[in-house]
Amino acid sequence: MRSIVISIILSLFAFSAHAEMVSIKWKPSDSITWVPGNNYIDGHSRNFMNGTVEEKRKVKAEGELQAEIIVPKETKGPIPFMILMHGCSGMNKTLRAWAHNYSGKLVGAGYGVLILDSFTTRGLDPDGVCSDPSQLEWARRRADDAYSALNWLVETGRADPKRVYVSGRSNGATTVLIIMNRTIGSLHKNLFAGAFPVQPSCLYMKNVEFYAPVHMFLAEKDQATSSVLCNAMASTSRAIPVQTKVWKGAHHSYQDNGPTQVFHGYTISYNAQAAEGTIKAIINTLNSQKRSKL
Repeated sequence: MRSIVISIILSLFAFSAHAEMVSIKWKPSDSITWVPGNNYIDGHSRNFMNGTVEEKRKVKAEGELQAEIIVPKETKGPIPFMILMHGCSGMNKTLRAWAHNYSGKLVGAGYGVLILDSFTTRGLDPDGVCSDPSQLEWARRRADDAYSALNWLVETGRADPKRVYVSGRSNGATTVLIIMNRTIGSLHKNLFAGAFPVQPSCLYMKNVEFYAPVHMFLAEKDQATSSVLCNAMASTSRAIPVQTKVWKGAHHSYQDNGPTQVFHGYTISYNAQAAEGTIKAIINTLNSQKRSKL
């Protein structure tokens, strides 16, 4: 199965990229802190598997995360990287198509991509945590996943330590907001240069300070994660302002080119303008930051 997946990826990027599957040792952060003032919602764990319903009550102290690395062909030396984080369902067929679509465009612009899988090696079912009312706890746990991946990229010499970014969708986007929390960042030696959450939950995030630029992409008609709540969060005064883009008429999961349907009580629907506009805006922002540092 592993070789088949790699073959598929290589066929997608054969003319411009090199791809490989890797395993990343998971390491927890040293604090239970989640967001200031809301510590009663906490997903921090010293265990890789922490005995949740989704993990079939299994507890495991250590573990490895599965990831796909895609880089421009004939890359030499550390390069800028983007870590992509899936939503509540994990890396199913739909999410893999999204990740490969966005990866192809990022690699074409000269960026390496790490597609991080939080659920497969924890034994989660295909529905992931989509029916879990405590998705915020999973988002906190997945923040440690992202920092484990960041440290791995830096320590293996693959990534420019000052130019690693993170983007996620839905639950992965909520994870991104927690990743960029200044308090969470203070627990880690390596930090992200910026973040691009796509349709996050902004519940309890109104007064959180972030340590680097955050660019949010929202859907006007999102019934799963409120664009109104996120706009309110972004309008709060903070040391590093949050930038937002709201796609008019778009629903949740606007990146996925499939039929409109109801999933767990909310509408998901493809919106080409939002899907393509989001990745174009991300690359434009990355390139503008690159030019400003030259």
